[in-house]
Amino acid sequence: MRNNLVVGILPESKNEWERRTSLTPKDVSWLVKRKIPVEVASSPLRIYKDSQYKRSGAKIVTKFQKANLLIGIKEPPTDTLIHDSVYMVFSHTTNGQEYNRNLLTAFLKKKITLIDYEHITGSLGQRLVHFGRYAGICGMIDTLHVFGQKAKLQGVPNPFSDLKSAVQHGSYVSARKALDQTADKIRSKGFDKNITPFVIGILGHGNVSQGAQEVLEHLGAVDIHPRDVKHLTRSLTSHKKTIYKLLFQREEKLKAKKGNNFYFEEYLKHPDRFESNMGKHLPLLNIIVNASYWDKRYPRLISETMLRKLYRTRPDFRLSVIGDLSCDIKGTIEITKRTTSSSEPAFIYDPVSRKISNDLSDSGIAVMAIDNLPCEFPKESSIEFAGQVRDFVYQIAAHGITDVTNHHALPDVIRNAVVTQNGRLTQQFKYLKMNRS
Repeated sequence: MRNNLVVGILPESKNEWERRTSLTPKDVSWLVKRKIPVEVASSPLRIYKDSQYKRSGAKIVTKFQKANLLIGIKEPPTDTLIHDSVYMVFSHTTNGQEYNRNLLTAFLKKKITLIDYEHITGSLGQRLVHFGRYAGICGMIDTLHVFGQKAKLQGVPNPFSDLKSAVQHGSYVSARKALDQTADKIRSKGFDKNITPFVIGILGHGNVSQGAQEVLEHLGAVDIHPRDVKHLTRSLTSHKKTIYKLLFQREEKLKAKKGNNFYFEEYLKHPDRFESNMGKHLPLLNIIVNASYWDKRYPRLISETMLRKLYRTRPDFRLSVIGDLSCDIKGTIEITKRTTSSSEPAFIYDPVSRKISNDLSDSGIAVMAIDNLPCEFPKESSIEFAGQVRDFVYQIAAHGITDVTNHHALPDVIRNAVVTQNGRLTQQFKYLKMNRS
């Protein structure tokens, strides 16, 4: 009879803001009661104390002793990888990311079974393990915070001027109270005439987008169609006391280069036949939030050239802040030249000079591009994440083998997420071999 694998909870040490954990003490207790031993790497940063894990039945270690099923969030340092073990992490290797090429090589050399959360998906391709909701929630709060500070520096009164960033709140419970106060300000005083009608555009429909929209719903946002935005007038009091939310559909943000109708199936097969249609929408927005997927096959939605042209030719151009929650450097939002941090959440991009500044009072568009947003609500995001991953951890540990791909008693959603095993790329990730050459 096989012994159960020993679960090891990795420390998260990517930066000073990373306090999340892959499994909470409550989840550890659940595993231990089911005869799954757990080791926890001691960490002074983790949102839960070592003593809480110890009381839950885990063994606290400075170096893993028996753990062979290592559970983490961010990619682990290559020099800490344990030979012939199983790792469950967001590896950020499967899109051919050059910055993690050495990590993928290390997984192969050390004959590690790598299970990437990104590829644990349902029958419709939806991700089953993610931090998307809290990325959206924190990202939307931070975007509104940046707008409030920028407008305040420009002398424009606004209901977001006192809204703190997500990390300053530390929890969604605290942030919701502040959002309630902000909603009261919107209902009572509304927006200054210089920023009405107040319109926020959103790109993307997944978990991150839904989290961002959750915040706007808390503020009483009203849905609006793109064709109706230009008909809004600043003269109506009702418009001054409303946030308008514009969720772009594919056919609204993209168009065929040759003037044909938009067909999603054609777009997936031939993305080169399409281009952005966002130039007609951007001047009417105060904020745009990007929560969409992008890779190099697809057209950029907001380019430097587009913004420069609009900035110079459209006197009605109102776009003040871009919240790039996807954080693809020079991706669908080309002016996302770098990521930002919780301590400095935004930079200013001048579309005319194409220069970047850290001073929010400078002329240009503010770009919020924090790349670890869920860290700002570490406890709540950890609880939600652990609830998604715990059963998968149990199933792997209980079967007691590291040969995950070939163990057909395990569900397909786990086996299909295996990237490397026995020193080789699995069949569905063979394409990474070409990227490494």
